[in-house]
Amino acid sequence: MRYAIFSDIHSNLEGLEAVLKEAERCGADRLLCCGDIIGYNANPVECTELVREKGVRCIRGNHERGLVDLEAGNFPNMNPLAMAALHFTAEALPEEHRRWLVSLPDVLRVNDCFYLFHGSPSDPDEYIFDPFEAGYAFKSLLSDYPPPANLLCFIGHTHVCAAYSFDPERRKVRELGIRPGNRESLLPGSHYILNVGSCGQYRGGIPVATMALMDLDEMWVEFRFLEYDYRSTQKKVLAAGLPVPLAVRLGMGQ
Repeated sequence: MRYAIFSDIHSNLEGLEAVLKEAERCGADRLLCCGDIIGYNANPVECTELVREKGVRCIRGNHERGLVDLEAGNFPNMNPLAMAALHFTAEALPEEHRRWLVSLPDVLRVNDCFYLFHGSPSDPDEYIFDPFEAGYAFKSLLSDYPPPANLLCFIGHTHVCAAYSFDPERRKVRELGIRPGNRESLLPGSHYILNVGSCGQYRGGIPVATMALMDLDEMWVEFRFLEYDYRSTQKKVLAAGLPVPLAVRLGMGQ
């Protein structure tokens, strides 16, 4: 069984289409998304429709939960750029689309083999930027979620690809090097937290859409960094009247 896992689409139709095309080319049997289908960019309706059409299994991210906060009259914990995009998204989405987005789970266990989280196993809004933070996340993964699925999880939220392993015998967390196309073997007995980055607003310094490909039979994972037509996405952001920095950052990989 081969899975294509991606995250943080953020209403970027061009980035999403690039990832779906690559997943098909690689023979992925299942498609998974770690949340934040919406936000920041100009195609929330089209992206929502496309993930549903393709049968992508999704969880909620903080931007989907932001829709819940808005409806309840609460102020989401977001910066001004994210808030501007969230208000745009709330106005653009038909009610049926909104209901589907907010109904998504915050956690997904896939075939008793691994988990999907948006941020961290301990908190869906928590960022994991380094091995120190990953250490606390591993503690939650091992204590709060039952085996065997707690050997492995995929996350997003930071918009940057990363991979961490935990050796329970040595009690040591290690950050694994991420190189496009490199195949990382998943070793028996080790635990892994794999951040698939973002296919809609990558923040690793290059204008790409990212995803991970995992083969569950052979137990390996590869990260893919895909070129896409980000300039078209930028034009849509500006035409929609969204804040200019949201368009600029796409070209800078920020």
